[in-house]
Amino acid sequence: RALCLLPNDVADFVLATQPKEWQKLKQHHGAGVKEQFLRRVASEIERRGTLAVLRNGIKDSGCKLKLAYFRPASGLNEETGRLHAANLFSVVRQLRYSEKNEKSPDLVLFLNGIPIFTAELKNPLTGQDVEDAIRQYKTDRDPREPLLAYGRCLAHFAVDPDLVYVTTHLERSKTRFLPFTQGKF
Repeated sequence: RALCLLPNDVADFVLATQPKEWQKLKQHHGAGVKEQFLRRVASEIERRGTLAVLRNGIKDSGCKLKLAYFRPASGLNEETGRLHAANLFSVVRQLRYSEKNEKSPDLVLFLNGIPIFTAELKNPLTGQDVEDAIRQYKTDRDPREPLLAYGRCLAHFAVDPDLVYVTTHLERSKTRFLPFTQGKF
């Protein structure tokens, strides 16, 4: 909860895609390499934001580590295709994110163990719609919590079966949600 990461996913991704860099990092940090690395990732995300860390990676003890591989421009280089395929996408339902309470968004999507999207899902069959999800973000989700702080997640979605709204910055009652819906299929 404190790091706002899925620790095993972050470490597994780096081990699978950059084993030589991980070994160099392990020589420097010793047995506590995983914990030290995870703290470094969390602090870099807090300082620079998730998008910058995913795009540019991090540097630690002379090692440059990438935290995501984007789709290659062509299929000519098999290695870049393999690295892109190694990305780990995870979905966690009801993620307990706070150290102060047990509140949880309905869904959090992760890329290589780093949270990128949260979503509140509502269903008219239970008497709730997208407006209830928006109200929940504005009144019940504290933007001072690390997971919900600006720059930590790329976007927050309010969803019902017919409509989707999105925001990138939670600011309590001042939060502005924009329509994301492209129409019914």
